[in-house]
Amino acid sequence: MSTSMCMSQEAPEEAHRVKHAVVMVLGDIGRSPRMQYHTLSLLEDGHFVTLIGYAGEGLIPPLEMALTHSSDDASSSSLLKPMYHGHLHVLRMVPYQPPKTNLLYRLLYYPLRLLSLSYCVIHTLWVQLNNVPHTTKPVDVILVQNPPSMPTLLLAYLYCVWQGVFRRHRPRLVIDWHNLGYTMFEEPAANSSRVRAMVQQSIRCFAKWYEKSMAPLADAHLTVTQAMEIWLGGNFNVCGSHVRVCYDKPPLMFRPTSVEEQHELFRRLNLGNDILQVSHAEMKLEGVIDETIFTQSIREHDGSPSIRLRKDRPALLVSSTSWTPDEDFSILLVALRELHKRISTLPSGETFPKVLVIVTGKGPQKQHYVPLLKEFNETHSYINIQTLWLEAGDYPKLLGCATLGVCLHTSTSGLDLPMKVLDMYGCQVPVCAIAFDCLRELVKDDVNGRIFKNGDELANQLFDLLVGFNADNDNDGMMKSKLEMYRQNIRGMTRWKENWEECARHLIVGGGEQCR
Repeated sequence: MSTSMCMSQEAPEEAHRVKHAVVMVLGDIGRSPRMQYHTLSLLEDGHFVTLIGYAGEGLIPPLEMALTHSSDDASSSSLLKPMYHGHLHVLRMVPYQPPKTNLLYRLLYYPLRLLSLSYCVIHTLWVQLNNVPHTTKPVDVILVQNPPSMPTLLLAYLYCVWQGVFRRHRPRLVIDWHNLGYTMFEEPAANSSRVRAMVQQSIRCFAKWYEKSMAPLADAHLTVTQAMEIWLGGNFNVCGSHVRVCYDKPPLMFRPTSVEEQHELFRRLNLGNDILQVSHAEMKLEGVIDETIFTQSIREHDGSPSIRLRKDRPALLVSSTSWTPDEDFSILLVALRELHKRISTLPSGETFPKVLVIVTGKGPQKQHYVPLLKEFNETHSYINIQTLWLEAGDYPKLLGCATLGVCLHTSTSGLDLPMKVLDMYGCQVPVCAIAFDCLRELVKDDVNGRIFKNGDELANQLFDLLVGFNADNDNDGMMKSKLEMYRQNIRGMTRWKENWEECARHLIVGGGEQCR
């Protein structure tokens, strides 16, 4: 909160009036699910929202529908309340990306990038924001994602001050702490030159000073973990009733996928059809109309079609990755090689399912791994790895089909948690996650998943959990194993809507303490 004097809490009628919230992220909006969930919750609460971020991927389906449906046909949508329509506006920025073609450009990269981002944010807040359809309503609150910190925190704060001076209505500034911005800058490597090490250390120190200076100027703060809340209080002088933990929670779109939805999805994606081979004669004998690697459409005795899970379907492992160094994909490759070795040496008579591994996401290291995955598939018959980039509406459906999830996320600060695990939990999918500080706030080892430290540990966990996968055992295709126990422990978890209303709503739009 600002160190300046605080006014009393808003009157009840002020706290409940319709407000104009700006949700801002200096990144691709489509790849910022938490900020989209904030946006959806604000819309559901009846407020006007301007969502600001980079151009890129599409939004989650409810927000896309809010943008594409007119108010005349709003009532025809069962997913959206009519009041959403006309309440959402999206401003997408396209910042300049400096090249790194020579030494001069590399030296000037950060200054040029900072200037480009500053121009984009200034133009968006001071010019474009005045032209959105609901600008007759002044901005009441700016919710900013951190990181990145520069230049967003400073410019958002200056905009709030400017509005207070010239429009006599100062918006509240709320920071949503996903991580610590300064930790995104690399620490000098041991083999770095002295000059390079000095430059990297100077940038990191300046970034930390900037973030520490800006944090107390905000009116309220949300954090993704309790560990981060404690750290901010001890290091950035951010503490008190205006700081709340708002854990990531899955929205309702993340749920187990019905067998009919699975059939439609896998027919469309055409996945892994080379793993299982079934003759056309067998299909005709069993009354199979068509099939995917996981499902079959059969003709019942009365002639009506129905969908069922295949008895010989593989186990489905899903890993969502950003293909960056902080998500070391080589760990999963090591684990899968070791798992394949164990499967291939099983005594005759012991069964183990074939395994399809689907890796979703985009990132800089993907092209490095593509040939390695091709080589893996050519030399390992029991396990097949495929990469996908899914539409926002298909991603929850795929997770809802999974047998088990794998999370390779590690934190630069050790204070944030992987949202991808929450997505999987929403679909009642247990997760094996790599260990790092504060992960146990989310994953309880041998309760709702497993925690591993290296590829060998992950291989052992995958073997122990998947050995219980037996499609003939019961109707769900899962014996009462560890996996089923984990699923039971995941069921009934709090969803995003309830969590947001309890933990975040009051700090964002419910009043709180108003600083001047």
